[in-house]
Amino acid sequence: MAGLWSHGLHQARASLRHASGLVALVLLLLTADCSELAQPSEAAPPSAQPPYVSLAASHLQSVLKDRASYDGFEISGLRWVDSIKGRSWLTCVHFKDHGHLRTYAIFIQNGAVIDARFAVETDACEGQTYTQFDLVTGTLGRPTAPVQPALY
Repeated sequence: MAGLWSHGLHQARASLRHASGLVALVLLLLTADCSELAQPSEAAPPSAQPPYVSLAASHLQSVLKDRASYDGFEISGLRWVDSIKGRSWLTCVHFKDHGHLRTYAIFIQNGAVIDARFAVETDACEGQTYTQFDLVTGTLGRPTAPVQPALY
């Protein structure tokens, strides 16, 4: 009986080691994928930068549902990065959502927004310098006017 118990214990330990190895492999693969989300690109960027402020403003207007809930829009300069969708321009946008600071990453290729999401650590948005911009007009250096409720 003791031999049978010992054999079962040995099999359980082997299964646990196998499962631990699989978990480690999955974590390694997930970490590898995340590290490639937005990394500085070694390749030279195209010569002309896109009109990123107006592109960002237009994109945000299309995805923000209740515009009156958001304010304090600020945008970073462009950076040339490698992303999941290839080499892209990346700009980061800070704004307040009901008083909470949010950061959004916007990826641009060939003069169009190809991807956007709430920023993750690999986007390195927290280390950027930001400038106010008007979400409505896409004008850099000017804050967005608050939404005024109807007078009637």
